[in-house]
Amino acid sequence: MKKGNKNPKTMACSYVEYDRLSNLSDDLIYCILSFLSTKESYRTCVLSTRWRSIYTKIPDLHFEFPEESDLVSSKEIKYVYAALLRRTENLRKLSLYSRDHDIDSWQPQDIHMWVSKALDLKVKELDLGLELHEKTLLPCRLFTYESLVVLKLRGRIQPKLDSSFDVYLPSLKILHLQSTMFNCIFDDHIEYSLTNFLSGCPNLEELFLEESFTQLINVSLNSLKRLYICLFMPISHPDLSIYPLQINAPSLEVLTIMDFSLSPRKYEFTNLSNLDRAALCICKHSDFNSSYTILKEFSNVKSLTLGHKTFHFLSMEDKLDNTHLLTFHNLLFLSIEISKNCNWNMLVSFLHNAPKLKDLSIKKNIKKKSQRKEVGNMGWVGPSVIPTCLSTGLITFEFKGIQNIQTELDFARYIIDHSSKLKKVKIFTPNSTKIVESLLKGSRKSSILVWDIKSI
Repeated sequence: MKKGNKNPKTMACSYVEYDRLSNLSDDLIYCILSFLSTKESYRTCVLSTRWRSIYTKIPDLHFEFPEESDLVSSKEIKYVYAALLRRTENLRKLSLYSRDHDIDSWQPQDIHMWVSKALDLKVKELDLGLELHEKTLLPCRLFTYESLVVLKLRGRIQPKLDSSFDVYLPSLKILHLQSTMFNCIFDDHIEYSLTNFLSGCPNLEELFLEESFTQLINVSLNSLKRLYICLFMPISHPDLSIYPLQINAPSLEVLTIMDFSLSPRKYEFTNLSNLDRAALCICKHSDFNSSYTILKEFSNVKSLTLGHKTFHFLSMEDKLDNTHLLTFHNLLFLSIEISKNCNWNMLVSFLHNAPKLKDLSIKKNIKKKSQRKEVGNMGWVGPSVIPTCLSTGLITFEFKGIQNIQTELDFARYIIDHSSKLKKVKIFTPNSTKIVESLLKGSRKSSILVWDIKSI
């Protein structure tokens, strides 16, 4: 039989038989479409009439509004309406995101209607990151919706409630609030209360706050496992009072605090014995005792990160040496951000009081064009008593931002030469050639370590 005499009908049947796309299950198609944007998923409707119906059943809808003209944004808004209002199947997640607050084509009522429709479709996760001209008020029933698991709000998006309204979100596990609460006033002109809101979330496990508060900040949740707080003072209200931050979370495992307020704040921590990882970056400290109290609450963590202003403040305290510093018996990872005039002896004190330390990371922010040089030839001489962690446990040492400055080179060489278990050194520097030459020169371990050198 000649190859050129194949029956066209037989070939057509062969194509149908191997049309694997049509043979895919609905669940597998949902999985494939989940890797596409909602708009791209919609375009797959042209593949077949079956895919057209499947599109209306995609569990997650994500809409990102471009930084373009109002005409383009208007089309996107119509597209969101079409995708939501035609839908009859339940929705797992609705995500709306924009970067441009100068878009005039949408109105607060659009957001209100989309959220209402999502609630009708029994949405589990709601993520709204919208920069709008006008304050957007969300429907009241959102805050008593018992099936909501994830709620993320960013921008001028606020609840339309009065102060007597009882929030009840028993299924909520994750709550993110970014720049939503400042100047959030109820209908009866009483200021929004974070404490009252959180009291209606009894099973919350993750809380992310990036806000300006004009009242007491009290986070008391037995179920909370992860807490990220970023506090700042708005430029338009520099004279606001600084209110205390209170945290009572016996199940808390991860805590990050970044406080950029212009005045010192009082911190009150209780029941943090379960804390595993902590990060602290505070711009204004009130006194040594308050800072010491904070560190005491972190003494059992396995991972600790300190911002440069926090470390600098501790370094200025004369009485804080290795005999007074708290012992971090469980600490395995230490990351410290330093300033240009670092107290290296203070840093060694930390090492003396972290006997199980495995990973040490030093970070210094430098300008790319910075050419700061050491004044004179004064170096740094490391202490004769070697920290226990260097001789028994340290495996990885990282120095990000190291320059050709004598004290920095001396400290790095001290760590490398006295760490008997050290396996890897990571160096991030603007001048890799000079730094490497300086560190390798005279080093007893230069040939047995794994070096990761990167320019910045």
